[in-house]
Parts: sequence; structure tokens; C-alpha cells
Amino acid sequence: MMYTPFSAIVLALSICVATAVTRDIIALDLFQADGGFSGPPPPPPPAVLAFSPVYGSNMLLERAPAKAAAYGTLGEGGTAVAVTVSGEGTSYTVNAVINDTYQPEGYVNPDGTPYPVVPSWKALLKPTAAGGNYTITATCTGCTGTTNVTITNVTFGDMWYCTGQSNMWLPVLNSFSRNDSVKAIVAGKYSNIRGMFGPSASTNTGGKTWMSAPQAIADGTVDKPSYSLFNMGATCWYFAQRLVDEGITTPIGIADTAIGGQRIEEFIVNTTEFMYSCDGRMGATSPVWNGQLFAEQVAPFVDMTVHGWVWYQGENNMQGIKGNSIAKIGYSCEQKALIEGYRAVWSKSLGTTDPHAPFGVVTLASSGSEGAGGMGPMRQAQTAGYGILPNKDMPNTFLAQAYDLDDEWLSFAPQGPCYEFGFNRTSPHHQCCGKGQNMTACTSEWQAKCKPACDSMANTQSHGSIHPRSKKQVGDRLGTAAYNTVYGGTKAYTGPTLAGCTVSATTLTIAFDASLLRGDKVVLQQYNAPVFTPYYRGVAPPLNHGGSQLYVQTNASNFCMETYVNPANTSGPRYCPTWAGGPGPKSAGNADLDQGWINLPITSATATGITVDLTPLNGSAPTAVRYAWGITDCCDLMDPELYVSHGCVANCPIMSSSGLPANPFQAQIVGGKCKCVAPQVCDA
Repeated sequence: MMYTPFSAIVLALSICVATAVTRDIIALDLFQADGGFSGPPPPPPPAVLAFSPVYGSNMLLERAPAKAAAYGTLGEGGTAVAVTVSGEGTSYTVNAVINDTYQPEGYVNPDGTPYPVVPSWKALLKPTAAGGNYTITATCTGCTGTTNVTITNVTFGDMWYCTGQSNMWLPVLNSFSRNDSVKAIVAGKYSNIRGMFGPSASTNTGGKTWMSAPQAIADGTVDKPSYSLFNMGATCWYFAQRLVDEGITTPIGIADTAIGGQRIEEFIVNTTEFMYSCDGRMGATSPVWNGQLFAEQVAPFVDMTVHGWVWYQGENNMQGIKGNSIAKIGYSCEQKALIEGYRAVWSKSLGTTDPHAPFGVVTLASSGSEGAGGMGPMRQAQTAGYGILPNKDMPNTFLAQAYDLDDEWLSFAPQGPCYEFGFNRTSPHHQCCGKGQNMTACTSEWQAKCKPACDSMANTQSHGSIHPRSKKQVGDRLGTAAYNTVYGGTKAYTGPTLAGCTVSATTLTIAFDASLLRGDKVVLQQYNAPVFTPYYRGVAPPLNHGGSQLYVQTNASNFCMETYVNPANTSGPRYCPTWAGGPGPKSAGNADLDQGWINLPITSATATGITVDLTPLNGSAPTAVRYAWGITDCCDLMDPELYVSHGCVANCPIMSSSGLPANPFQAQIVGGKCKCVAPQVCDA
């Protein structure tokens, strides 16, 4: 469990803002932190010579041209440490610098005491080419106890650090594709991947052990699948796996320290420059929230030279302000600050981590709303307001959209013909699977039909609706984006991205950025008319399932990217601030802000755009347009085989020919052309 003060704050918030169902969901996300913090942080390590707990035999260090680092704790009485690297026919020794490792700055324990400073050593190694098998020994001068420590079978390659909350935590065990990975490793694939395999939520290492992929399946069998591989965060693993599938043969290292139920404020570097650079922070007055997880989970890795980072978080910030990075408010500003902070502290030692090292981000699946509104603004905020990564304010970043990657077979509250509940009160439900299973009601015919649905529940444990088990697709998109940005690939790294639009009497033509398509073409997947249900996958709010996912407004005064209430007067009226495309406080009292959206059909697609039929507007002119904005479910509930013989994933209408979804967008239409809220530009 987490620190008591923080848990109390979160649970109090959930009671205030959530429905009964949502409270259960929030509680589930908090539960994922179990195995992490069980009270105050552990005492500082004893004064004994040791490598950092995040180092170990079989590990991977960052390759040339960067300098990898070796570091750890200094034994009592120690005055100097020499580090010797041997292997591949070479051997050299470098002297470590004493007390040069990163220490969490300004961190305060829940009892108010400062986080302790630990005597340490750190040595920068010679840039080393990828591969090899090396032994690294640290020898202490003056230590009264242990005088030398060694790690073996160390190799060099590309080291990636993953973190975030519970969707980055969700282990390979709870993903549909886990057994395919095991089979592939047995067949000889992915032998160039190494990782810290263990529960990601544990403090520092907490039982995690460096292993190669073959070693990570050596401790299990098909009949008893207790593989260490299955403890690794699924998104992090599938990201590395995809890099190999794309053709990367360089050794790849991964470490994941994600933990559930946390907010971005807890992961940001706890200095004034980064932590306090944005207004509208959640928990702004709580010292326990400010950089808490950075100090405990992230800081031990800061001296480790890395190739880049991957970040998957946001659910527990859904109750907060999504904001705008230009206005320096909300998550949009904090996402930028987190990336800038990580790059700054990791690259402090010259020649180690690149100060512009790549950073990957996963946007939220619709099930991650935590009962709050503003999913569209949140995904926009995850790009600092640009709608796309990389961009001017977040260079050398890459993005995996996950709005269409909810659980392929539903999870926490499944509906459909095979379950206790249908899609609505009148639709068929045969009670063949799940908690409401009734084999009397489930005929032999439906037992056979529902086997895929029932197997999806029985064979892959769910950790609640906010944790989709369809994680391979997330990792695939991350890996593809990284390959085509970081690793020099030339294919598309993102889906169709809004460039502009034009309006005629009967059509709205939307153009996508041809340069970002990189030879891909826009593909319009088949869709049927939307179906309204009084719930979204078992939870509020009501939702139109399926359909084009494209909507327009016809009243310009109703446009708003995100409604806002003055924090100094939270009982006051909501309004649309200028940073959200509105007139500011004078819009207070307009009950129709962000309302009046009308679903329209997409009639056709070209290689770089789509055409929307405006005739249902009966002559009214569109004043704004949005696509896949907010909580989005593209699943076709009219399909009689849905959640019977097949699930639903990556099913939204606008895709690229390489299978990447269009980036969600929302824009005003002024003078017959699109106009995006800054910093996004879409007036082509």
C-alpha cells in the first residue's frame, strides 16, 4: 500500500468526485501500488561498499558514443574507489568520484524529515561498442568491511527506462500476447533483450533481477508459467520486442519502475525549475506529492546512462486541469516539465545521457478517465497542446496513441451475448462466461460460440477496466514510432494528423499532413451508424459506440477545448479561458459550452484526406470539428459476432495504410477554414 497520508487524500478525492462504480475503479488503481510502499521509505543502505541496487550481473549498460556509469554506496572508512572493466580482450581501470551520485533534492518523508544523503561513488566508463561480455569490479581504499564487489556478464547496448502508473505497471502476465512472446523466445528471438525482471512497483529493485530474455523464461514451464518475464511491465517489454521486430539487432535493455495510483506531480524532478514551473498542479501544497515517486522510484536510475525513456501515465490526473503549455498551466505544462527535468538531471555528467535523449509517451485509453471528464483535453495535454509528437516544445519525442486500444475483450464489466448483461436491457445475453455464468441458460450451441470470449476471461486475468490487456498493440506502436524517429527508419511514425480543412455548401474536406504520412495513405475503415448505450463499458458516462467519431458544432460561442473554474472560487461558474479557445470569464454561465456536437458521416477518403457530408445540418454552417475526441469507443455493437467470436481493438474509422490511427483533433472553423488553439496549428 502507499503512504497513508497520500492514500487518504486520494480516497477523499474519489469520494467527492466519483460515482460508486468509479470509486471501485480508483481503488483498483491504488491497489496496483501494493508491493511498493508499505510505510516510510526504507532507511539508507548500510555503510558498505556495493554497486547500486539497480545494478547487477547480466545487466546492460549504454553503448558508445555515450559513457556508461558504474556507481554505488561507499563502505565505512572508504576514501577512494577504483573501477576495473575487463573483457573482450581488454582491461582498464578508472577512479571513481566520491559523493557524486544524484541525491533526491528537497524530498520530504511523510513525517517531515528530509530524505537521507548516502555516501557514494561513481565512475564514468570508456565508451564501449554494443555487445560483448564484461566483468566490472569496484575496489575500495580504506573500507573497513568489504573491499571489492563484482558484477559479471555485462553487455552494452541501448538502455531504455520506463515509468508511469498502473498501465505501465501492468505485467506481461496480464496481457493477451504473453504466451506468444514465450514461444518466440524459445524459438530464438529476442535474445538481445535484457531487463530488470520483477514487479515494477517495488522500491528500487525489490526483487528485480537483471536477466536476458532466455533467462527470463528459464524459471517456468508451459504447465507452470512462473516466468520472470511475466513480471515485467507489458508495455515496456512489448516496446523492446517491437524494436527487435523492426530489425534492431543491438542489445536492448529495459527497466520499469511504474507504480499505480500516482500523479505526474510525484514523478517530476523536485526542484523549483521543474516542479513549480506550472500553475494548476494537483496536490500543490502537499510536500508528499511533490516529487515523492521521483525520489523513491526514479532517482536511483538517474546516474545510469540511458538511451531514452518511455512514459505511460495520466489516469490519476484526470481530475485535474489539463491546461495549455503556452499558458504554463495544468498537465500540458507538466508533461513538458517532466521531460525537460529528466533530460537535465540524467545528462548532468557530461558525455553520459544525451541532454536531448528521446522520450516516448503513451496517450490514455478511454477506460482511463477515472470517472472524470476531459479525456480529449488530456490527450492533447500529453503532447503539450500540439496534438502530435515530436513538436517544437517537445523535440525528439515519439507517441503511441491508445485511444482505440481498450481491452480487446472488455475486462472488468463485460457485456454482450456471452455474458450476464447484454449491450442494453433488450439485447441477448446467454450467461456463458464470467461471474454471472449460468450453464442452464447457456445452451450447447452458445457454449461453442462463446468459447473465444470465455477463454479471454479465463486465461488472462484482468486487473479492472482501467487496465486493458491489449498491451502488445501499445508496445508495437511505441516501437514503430521509436524505430522511425530514434533509429533512423523512414516509414511513418504517426497516423494521419490534421493539417487543415475547407468548407463548401455540402461538404467539409479535412486534409492531413502529407509529410507526416511518409508515403502512407489515409484509410477509411468500415463503420456503421453509432449505437447509444447508457454506459461506457459498464461505467458512466453514456456513449455513442461506433459511428464515424467525427462531430461538428454550429454555434461558435459553444466552442471550448476545456471548461475551467477559478481555483480561488471553486463554487463559481465554469467558463472557457482564452488558453482553451474561449473569451475568458465573460463566458461564465454559458451552459452550452462544449455542447451541441453533431455526428456526421465520413463519405470518402483520398490518399491525404477525408470528405464529410454536411447535408444533415440542413444548411447550417459548421463552426468547429472534432474527431475521436474524449471517451471514444469505435466498436460496432450491431456486429452479432462482437465479443462472441472476436473482440474489438484498433477499430476506429480513420487509419493510415500501415495501421496507425489518426491523431485526435478539435478545431474551430473560421472563414471556412480550420483554426486550432495555440500552440497547435492547422490552417493549411
